[in-house]
Amino acid sequence: MKLDILGTGTFFANINRTASAFILEIENKKILIDCGPGTLVRLSQIGLSPEDLDYVFITHFHPDHTSDLFPLFMNYRLSDLLVPGSVKKFPKFYGPEGLDKFLSAYSHNSELLAYDAWGKIKVFEYQSLINIDNYVVKPFKVDHSAFGLPARAYALRFESNNKVVVFSGDSTKCDGLQTACQNADIFVCDASSPKNQASPAHMDTYDIGEISQQSQVKKVILTHFYPQYDDVDLVSQVKEKFSGEVIHGQDLTSFEI
Repeated sequence: MKLDILGTGTFFANINRTASAFILEIENKKILIDCGPGTLVRLSQIGLSPEDLDYVFITHFHPDHTSDLFPLFMNYRLSDLLVPGSVKKFPKFYGPEGLDKFLSAYSHNSELLAYDAWGKIKVFEYQSLINIDNYVVKPFKVDHSAFGLPARAYALRFESNNKVVVFSGDSTKCDGLQTACQNADIFVCDASSPKNQASPAHMDTYDIGEISQQSQVKKVILTHFYPQYDDVDLVSQVKEKFSGEVIHGQDLTSFEI
């Protein structure tokens, strides 16, 4: 398994940081997890094209995790329209309940009616267990609310050859997240808030440390950074509660698992 970090940011533009997106490679299958603004550019920077993707997984619908999702879709749709048969492989899209409606509404709102009735990309809503090729994906419902509105948010657990990689998405400290990251080799974790600043939207660094310690995580990779806290040593704060390895994630870095 290999993890490529494409984006570790949120809504804020930064020359060194785009929004949430990751590539997980399992047995030559390339899986995109989240697709925030800047994802398509980051893909090209690591030498990948949309046609290299086998699967796309979305943790929740907030734009800092999805705003390049429809442009990604349009790469396939337009290529197929302009040069029929040129696209040899279409990925499968997985996401929360309502993913099909989400893409259709985006198509209508943008006055670009390219999603409805095309049908070459298959869209699936999360189930309790997803068997894909030689690995398993387990989605876990997590708690995440912003501006008073609960999100359909999921943590994603990928299991292959006795290795486990977990993506928190955006989450508070909750039972779903704790179950998802049990004994994870790598826990890619929302680190939006410094210690003692947890909210209904995000856990804080103490929460991350506690949940990682209790779940016996081996390595935590922090992500989803707000520039307002760039001067805060988030790694040290997590390590106050967690004895394992903690890494401050950076765009365009890779990890072998």
